[in-house]
Amino acid sequence: LARRVGASPATVLIEGPTGTGKEGLARLVHQSSPRRTAPLVAVNCAALAEQMVEATLFGHERGAFTGAHAASPGLIRSADGGSLFLDEVAELPLAAQAKLLRVLQEREVMPVGATRPVPVDVRLIAAGNRDLAADVEAGRFRADLYWRIAVFPLRTLPLASRLGDLLGIAAHWLLRRAEAGGLVPWLAPCARAALLAHAWPGNVRELGNVLDRALVLCDGPDIRAEHLMMDRLPGVAVAQPGAALSLPGLPLPGLVRAAEQDVIARALAESPNRRAAARRLGISERTLRYKLASRRPEATTMVQ
Repeated sequence: LARRVGASPATVLIEGPTGTGKEGLARLVHQSSPRRTAPLVAVNCAALAEQMVEATLFGHERGAFTGAHAASPGLIRSADGGSLFLDEVAELPLAAQAKLLRVLQEREVMPVGATRPVPVDVRLIAAGNRDLAADVEAGRFRADLYWRIAVFPLRTLPLASRLGDLLGIAAHWLLRRAEAGGLVPWLAPCARAALLAHAWPGNVRELGNVLDRALVLCDGPDIRAEHLMMDRLPGVAVAQPGAALSLPGLPLPGLVRAAEQDVIARALAESPNRRAAARRLGISERTLRYKLASRRPEATTMVQ
């Protein structure tokens, strides 16, 4: 979908939890567009100083305010001919939202202190981890701007609902962190089981932190469960490597099978059919049938 909409001029709204790759998806949209040779300017709206939001985004003239010793084009004009990625767009003040609406409608920017608008050609990609429709109902976000940016919505999913991707992401992360020419420490079965049993409230960012810690702690070719330091957040129940698989007396192979069967059971419950479940798990439908047929009694115990 990102590649398809990238080829069109449509404005894109990406919604999803923090740490699920919204900026990566925005970059894919840009790279799939005719604007790929022009800049993609990424802006975290939550990080903009409230009193400087308009000057930072829309630019300003010299002397427009105290300290404006020189004119500035602003970030929107810096993306002219390319794409503008506004992350956490819900954090924009209402006044800035009104000016952004004019940019989208009239394709022009009014810098702070200017008397004439300046033409601009940008493709907007917006993102947020809040429900923008709910913000509209609460009066925190302009309805007219919402309908302007929600032309083509994309949604990223939390890592806990995409466990079929987890080990692939982990492998990619470890390869990126590997020293040039050095061996890559790999995940032992007990570590894979612990990763699959964790709740991942911090999504991919949390997974990256856990793997970076493991690379510091492991002293050989294998990353084991004891090398995984999971995060604890107030009010969020998360699994820990030593306690996540609460199956007393079960040997390690049984623990790994139990974790695998739990992941398979979740995929089957959340998919319309076995083929979709196999695709989500990253295995063939034949492999899935084999794993279901080879269940052992101890492996059917659910991981807490």
